[in-house]
Amino acid sequence: MKTLVLGIGNDILGDDGVGIHIARETARRISDADVTVEETGAGGLSLLEHIRGYRRLIIADAILTENTEVGKIHRLTLKDLAQTNGSITPHDAALRTTLEIGNSLFPGEMPADVVIFAVETHSVEDIGSEMTPAVRAAVPKVVKMIMAEIEGK
Repeated sequence: MKTLVLGIGNDILGDDGVGIHIARETARRISDADVTVEETGAGGLSLLEHIRGYRRLIIADAILTENTEVGKIHRLTLKDLAQTNGSITPHDAALRTTLEIGNSLFPGEMPADVVIFAVETHSVEDIGSEMTPAVRAAVPKVVKMIMAEIEGK
């Protein structure tokens, strides 16, 4: 199945770079020609250029929620997105809206299978390349989870 693993974030904004670090580590482990790994700082409708043409989309990103511990990993699906109001990630518009618009503009060309691995952070605005220890510790865990998704486990 043609799959895109997309790490979203900015690696010079501390914990916000977690998606980028996850993508880089995942890319080192991928040997399947049907799996592409990319990283981007884009969000909202800008994601359409990345995700169009893939059957499955796996996103890695930072997330800010209330009352959740830093470093906690959330696994979200399209069903979860349908139950949220607004943005799941701190990057622009809601992914759910982007996918809806993409399906309208490009019928049959948008991923039907979408999974988001979001790592809880306390901030996505701290300048610096270092992630907090709890977020950094989540990176290999998410990579393992992504590999399991790809392998269908």
